[in-house]
Amino acid sequence: MSQLKKVMSGMKFDKVRNKSLREIYERCKRDNQLKRGYREMASLNLSLAQMCFESDSQALSACEEKLTECE
Repeated sequence: MSQLKKVMSGMKFDKVRNKSLREIYERCKRDNQLKRGYREMASLNLSLAQMCFESDSQALSACEEKLTECE
């Protein structure tokens, strides 16, 4: 991303082209922010899923123990 910014800062275009490049840069910047946000959410979701899996496994083990005791 910084490479694009360096290239853009050294270029001199007319207003129409400059606006288009600026829009492209802003879109890339926004897309990267979205990607980063999705990665963070994926990490949080994975942590929550692992936590719930551990709880479910413990509950299942407890139920199986109780059933075994009844036999």
